Amino acid sequence: DTCAPELEKHRDLMLVAGMRSIARSRLLAGGITTIDELATHHGKIDGVHERTLAGLREQAGIQLRQERSGEPEFALPSPETLSAIPAPDDGDIFFDFEGDPLWTEDGSTDWGLEYLFGVVEGTADRFTFKPFWAHDRAQERTALIDFLDYVTQRRRQYPNMHVYHYAAYEKSALLRLAGRHGVGEDVVDNLLRDNVLVDLYPVVRGALRIGERSYSIKKLEPLYMGEHNRGGDVTNAAASVVAYADYCALRDDDKHDAADELLQGIADYNEYDCESTLLLRNWLLERAFEHSVTPRSGGQESLAVAEPPSPTEDSLREFAFGTEGTADDRRAAALLAAAVG
Repeated sequence: DTCAPELEKHRDLMLVAGMRSIARSRLLAGGITTIDELATHHGKIDGVHERTLAGLREQAGIQLRQERSGEPEFALPSPETLSAIPAPDDGDIFFDFEGDPLWTEDGSTDWGLEYLFGVVEGTADRFTFKPFWAHDRAQERTALIDFLDYVTQRRRQYPNMHVYHYAAYEKSALLRLAGRHGVGEDVVDNLLRDNVLVDLYPVVRGALRIGERSYSIKKLEPLYMGEHNRGGDVTNAAASVVAYADYCALRDDDKHDAADELLQGIADYNEYDCESTLLLRNWLLERAFEHSVTPRSGGQESLAVAEPPSPTEDSLREFAFGTEGTADDRRAAALLAAAVG
């Protein structure tokens, strides 16, 4: 609340989506101090790769165009990346967790509770929301088992179905929960190995450029949600954490009507996120069709997204003991090489 107005007042480079602090420092050293200057800059900047600089310049430019037009702006510099999206299947589901990172049981050092596994199944015109609730550690285990059973049964019915989500949290949370409770590890491993879980975030980042300071799904929604805007008191992840803590307090005070009302607000928020993921997938497929890009064929073969490949231990060591980059860069590569595996 204090910093954001100062960034806007000074038109700071941190307003540019994807701007990292090291790139900002090097741009400042090169005489580029504002988003406006970056959008019109041509030439090189010491320490900033040309491709990185071009991407930041394009991002600054589209954000300025949206500022001027007042309308959602987007560009598709790499539409071929959309081919990473699987072909639609009747069994596809759209998944989103709600969790409270500050929840813990008395005396436990195991923090965090995934209290809602939310799923939407069906089509944009007719879909069903399925919540799996958990209000303590034992219920979290049961919700995990029930969710994995649901997905397993659905895969039997629809062998080519996928589970769509936005950003990496769902994958990491499923792995963490399976490890925490000692159940479902094989099922989660199979989902990952068979590429059943499809994260739309790297597809968006690889294919799309939008006129926003962030690529959160909420910032994408003006492109495809139309008049169906978020409502209610719970409108972001932080608000859902606060709302859940308030729910627990009301429940413990036996104020069940007020508690149930809060919980319904959280459920509505989660359902909207799942619906948003469904509509985002459909919107991306429409853009793929417009650019004659074919989605992946049925099945769950490797999901290839146009992202930089993960460095191998050998390539890291080669860089670490070479002459490219700074001494700090080479030291970092050596440390990562030692940690691989």
